[in-house]
Amino acid sequence: MDRAQLYKLTELIVAEVVRRIAQEERRRQHPEQVLVLLADSVSFPEKLQQTLNEQFGVAYTPVSIPETNTFADEALLYAGKLEPGGLLERVKEAKTVILVSPRLELLRRIASGDDGDPLSHLLVRAILWQKDVRVYLDYEPPRFRRNTFLADTAEAIDTLRQMAVTVCPYFAVAPQEPEGTDLVTEADVLDAAKTESKTIRCRSGAIITPAARDALAATDVILRYEGETTHAAS
Repeated sequence: MDRAQLYKLTELIVAEVVRRIAQEERRRQHPEQVLVLLADSVSFPEKLQQTLNEQFGVAYTPVSIPETNTFADEALLYAGKLEPGGLLERVKEAKTVILVSPRLELLRRIASGDDGDPLSHLLVRAILWQKDVRVYLDYEPPRFRRNTFLADTAEAIDTLRQMAVTVCPYFAVAPQEPEGTDLVTEADVLDAAKTESKTIRCRSGAIITPAARDALAATDVILRYEGETTHAAS
């Protein structure tokens, strides 16, 4: 085996290790709580994936309604391959339901409460169940309304927003800050020391292990408690 082949083999091994770590991390973070419904083939798949990763890490489950999709994610499920009622059960379990790239007619049906087709049925139910429902568009919501063919769409978006549905282009979604942790370990501190922010978010009353305190004293890492100003552990 020459050097080039050895290098290629090493790359493959590293890629497989990273893939397995990502899978385990996805399982650990309960991805079923964030359900991403891809209503159509995604126009800007890399940007969508970047946005979802910034918001949720790998803790989300993408489901494609079409039989094929441009969105490349190894966790991608296809609605047609789920057992009957499986998608509705996932909506029931989810805390956040995100509809991506819906057609204009679908937006209008959801806003009017028309649940006559499977996808609008899921979204209407999610709204009625008071889930965190979001609609991610691949365009800016239309501003030209009166006497235009987009008037109904603009009105539908306004109606959805009145029902506490977040409607925005996915390339303009702000990253969501992660929830605070209940336990800070030495490994958490050492990992945080490698980041730009050098900050660990904690819940009030979080447990900090003795080794973590030693690591905090030896690094620039700080703890930020929910509802409190940023400070170091004492």
